[in-house]
Amino acid sequence: MKLNKLSLSLAITLAIGSTFGIMNYAHAATTNTTETTSAVANAVDTAESKIQATTTKAKAETTAAKSKSDATTNKVKAHAATAKTKADSATSKAKSTATTAKKDAKSTEKTVKADAKATKVDTKTTAKETTTKTAVKTEKPKENLPVGVYTDTKDNWARNAIQVMTQAGYLSGYADDTFRPGQVITREQAAAIYSNVLQKELSEQELAEAITKETAISYSDVESDRWSNSAIKLAGATGVMEGTSKTAFNPSKAMNREEFVAATANLVKKIKPDAAIKTEKVTFKDEASISSEYKKDIEYMAQRGYVASGATTDFNPTQAVTRAQAATILNRILGDGIASKATTNTNAKPVATKKEATKETVKDTTKTKTVSDTKATEEKVDTSSRFVRPASKTVTVKPLTQKQQESLENNVFTELNKTYKTPEAFQDYGVMYWRDNQLHVALKNVSDMDTVKANLASRNNSTVNDYVVVEPSRYSQTEYDVIENNFRNYYAKNEKAGNIITTFPDVKNNQLYAVVSTASYETQQGISKVFGSKVKMIVKR
Repeated sequence: MKLNKLSLSLAITLAIGSTFGIMNYAHAATTNTTETTSAVANAVDTAESKIQATTTKAKAETTAAKSKSDATTNKVKAHAATAKTKADSATSKAKSTATTAKKDAKSTEKTVKADAKATKVDTKTTAKETTTKTAVKTEKPKENLPVGVYTDTKDNWARNAIQVMTQAGYLSGYADDTFRPGQVITREQAAAIYSNVLQKELSEQELAEAITKETAISYSDVESDRWSNSAIKLAGATGVMEGTSKTAFNPSKAMNREEFVAATANLVKKIKPDAAIKTEKVTFKDEASISSEYKKDIEYMAQRGYVASGATTDFNPTQAVTRAQAATILNRILGDGIASKATTNTNAKPVATKKEATKETVKDTTKTKTVSDTKATEEKVDTSSRFVRPASKTVTVKPLTQKQQESLENNVFTELNKTYKTPEAFQDYGVMYWRDNQLHVALKNVSDMDTVKANLASRNNSTVNDYVVVEPSRYSQTEYDVIENNFRNYYAKNEKAGNIITTFPDVKNNQLYAVVSTASYETQQGISKVFGSKVKMIVKR
């Protein structure tokens, strides 16, 4: 069928208009309107310019336009589906975010509450700790205990024995103001106790003889600079203690009861050979367990009441001896009258040579002074009996005046010069010092003692006879000076804030006695290691 030009043009126009209307709708959905409008204008121009095309070509164009329209429609649907998917995804994400935010808010709220609770607890704890610390700081001040009573013995069953033996100088406590009554006694500690007793209770001659025998006492496990070396030698020289073998002493080994009591029996036989017997027959419930080598000595002690005994009483021979038990046994032996002696003024005062007396430097806790006479020097010596070991005998002589003391010193030096030429030379051979209102002349060479005594006696002077004591000494004044100088240097280096209150030769114990204001545990241990028994340092409390 043939169509006229007008009909064909109209049909094409309608087809193209329909097609491009669909395309315009599709592109409008995808926001490409400008491009679609331009495509439609071009298509109209093309159609009009080819109005005379054949029917076959028109159908082809119609078919192509329809195909393109379908494709565009599908594209629009695809974009719509994509947009919906994105929208759904955004909604889901928003919901998830809201849920997460809600959870975070709850979690934050819990955390805040927990932190607040913890802060409250910490505040209470801190307040409690602060209160506790304040309470500690505001505790009652340190108790002022009597001399010989320690912080751990004031309520101890052996308090009285410990106090009396400490006041007498036989026992001593530790730097922390404790006695440690329950601590066991070692062999070297026992030797130190025996040495203290021997030096106070033996006569001059007996002590001199013992000192001469010390050179034969030697043990491989007791070094020459060990703090207990001198005590072990004296205990051995007097027969009070022996080594565990010919070459070993085992100084750190704990002593059991049978060993300690047997050694103490040797001490009693040496210083109190006439001790009265109180009980002839002695029995112990566990006597079968006592070593045969110690039985006689233990019986000796029990007979004199120094050790408790009886058919129902156990001796406990292998039980370690504590410091409290040792103090109790010693007090039974030496306690009579010692408590009253402990309060006697027993200050030791070194005697300066004439050369030293002219100008002497004395240090106290705050400054250094230069004094011109011996009296001023002596006044610097601490007068507390707490720091000086008491004499072995009660002193009954009347104190001399300063002038009388100086006169006596001159008379003694006159006799000493017969042997040593000058007072300065004498310092290499001995020590002169005042103690218990008596002038002590201590000599290193025992053989010189008889000569000096004879020279002094030849003066027929009652003051010399009553007030001068000649005794043995391990060290000379020169040697004591060296020990003191080394001690002062060591102390000054290790105790920057401390002061040496006083020092003097403690001849009876063969050591330099030093009283200081303070000393750390490390300093005390260092002095013990460096000087051994040569220095006895006391911290004034």
